[in-house]
Amino acid sequence: MLRAAAALAVAGALTAAAGGDRAGGYAQGRALAGTGGLLGFDHARTGDEYWVSLPLQTGTGDESLTLLRTRWLRVPAGLEVLRYGVVTLGQMGGYGLVVADDETLNEDGPVRVGPERPVRVPPHAAARAYVLARVRVTGPVRGDLSGYRVWYRQGAVEYRQDLAWDVEIRLGPPLGRA
Repeated sequence: MLRAAAALAVAGALTAAAGGDRAGGYAQGRALAGTGGLLGFDHARTGDEYWVSLPLQTGTGDESLTLLRTRWLRVPAGLEVLRYGVVTLGQMGGYGLVVADDETLNEDGPVRVGPERPVRVPPHAAARAYVLARVRVTGPVRGDLSGYRVWYRQGAVEYRQDLAWDVEIRLGPPLGRA
């Protein structure tokens, strides 16, 4: 009996590990468009922090959804994610994917990246806000920020969906300032 209980516990743990968020109650979602892409920045400096935008999320279904949170799936050695935040399209001056320090992000006017919060995505349309990750360069970057997971609610059901997106950040000379 004890062996059966132990075997069941091990099987449950392995299932939870293999199922990831599914074991935590999140169904696999397919309501977000994901096209993949690559964003690059080769002017990073060790110790500096940057805002890295994730793609603007677009709903593919007939029902609106609410983004709950977003996380990078793979963070390479040399980078550390400090936090995630949200900035509206209006604050960004429209559409824009960035890897930017605070000075660059604010060069066209003040941009305040607020805390991560729920963001509505209308049916067959794009969200009106970006999720950004604040990253710190801790040394030579060995790989890319790669793939991200979005948790969202559609109706009464919460989903998670993995999407393709890569950001290549490398050490290099600082950007010249005008």
